[in-house]
Amino acid sequence: MIISVSLLIVALISVRVFESNLFYDPFNFYFKSNFQNLPIPDFNIVRLTYSLTLRFLINLTISLSIIWVLFKNKTYLKASLWVHFTFFVILLTSFIIFSEFESNWIKMLLFYIRRFLIHPIFLLILVPGFYFIQFKKTQIK
Repeated sequence: MIISVSLLIVALISVRVFESNLFYDPFNFYFKSNFQNLPIPDFNIVRLTYSLTLRFLINLTISLSIIWVLFKNKTYLKASLWVHFTFFVILLTSFIIFSEFESNWIKMLLFYIRRFLIHPIFLLILVPGFYFIQFKKTQIK
């Protein structure tokens, strides 16, 4: 189990390390700079949506694999899928809408929305939650 989870974490890290080669994302360099003083970069919305979706799905696949290796529980997988896809739709829609506007608070909002889309943050929330549920179940018995 430890080796499997370690390899899956390396896969998540690889997605991050090779992001510039794998995905179209003009916001990558933008947010690494002093973006508050720069205009929002020009981008192809279709290409960006496709790229964000692809990256999200790759991270989702790896995240679900980690959850499966750790818990071997179909209910946890279904719950994870619901959480991921619900937030994906909300976040991607918000990102697309807000990217049409330009103000300092919108830039910060885009920064954080994009973070949730391209990083496996939900994995960091769900795994401790599932461990807590299992811990509580064992205390009740």
